[in-house]
Amino acid sequence: MKANWINQKNIDREQWDKLVQQTPKVSIYVLSFYLDATAIDWEAYIAEDFSFAIPVGVVRKGGISRVYPPLFQRYIEPIGDVSKIDWEKFQTSLLERYAKGDLSFKTTIPTLEKNKTIRLSKHIHQVVDADQLKLKTQAKRMIKRFSKTDYEIREVHIDTDELSKLIAKELAKKLPIYATSDVHFLFDVIKKAEKEGYIYKVGVFEDNILKGGLIGLKFNNTLLYLKGTAMEKLQQEGAMYALMNHFIQYGFKENCGIDFGGSRVKGIQFFNQRFNGQDTEYFNYSWDNSPFWFKWMYKIYSKVKRK
Repeated sequence: MKANWINQKNIDREQWDKLVQQTPKVSIYVLSFYLDATAIDWEAYIAEDFSFAIPVGVVRKGGISRVYPPLFQRYIEPIGDVSKIDWEKFQTSLLERYAKGDLSFKTTIPTLEKNKTIRLSKHIHQVVDADQLKLKTQAKRMIKRFSKTDYEIREVHIDTDELSKLIAKELAKKLPIYATSDVHFLFDVIKKAEKEGYIYKVGVFEDNILKGGLIGLKFNNTLLYLKGTAMEKLQQEGAMYALMNHFIQYGFKENCGIDFGGSRVKGIQFFNQRFNGQDTEYFNYSWDNSPFWFKWMYKIYSKVKRK
């Protein structure tokens, strides 16, 4: 089936989301609202009969368009009738259109793996379902410790904006990105998800004052943990373990599997594994066929941005 690249400005959101809804086991990452919220810009490789599509985040700098992984978007995946995709043609078209790219994908792309100009790396995230859940010793101990405090966990009367800003403020103490303007991508996801009806939130309170909480997105029988935290004093009393346990139990009650998100931080992965989170692979493909002058310019830009 012939397909063409189309910029998001020319994509019918209703038609796109209908195709997403028809795709088995697809994630919330490829709904139009999520792509709009996280990506600076995005385009999609779309079949002429709109039977399938593959979205990618794109950014244009120095006259070069490149594929990039948007913040707070673990990976992308194809939607629609995947059996109709000619992966060889997709690869050729992808590399012709984008001289440089960093593409995180839910599954392997055999043609890209065979291409020696493309570097493949594998990453993991954790998931758990009702049959797999098993609290490890540390989780049990911290949940028990929390139960002896006067803190209260609840799902009602939580101001989403207040919780979002609290999460960003606390996370910024360890992860500088949450203190930059880039945090607006997270706020946009949360705002748009709430408008679309996908938000789940749970908070922890001390004397009716919000001290932490978790934000999740419920879609397609999956409850995705987006972000969360609690103030340091509450963390020491087991608040994060108690919040996550509440989050998980809510998901199971809603017939959802739990997706712990895509953090590569070892400490967070360890935390997820205290609930018997199962490692699941996803794949990153990167290439750079850009002109020498662009590589030089991009190297300088990257160094300056890290300072």
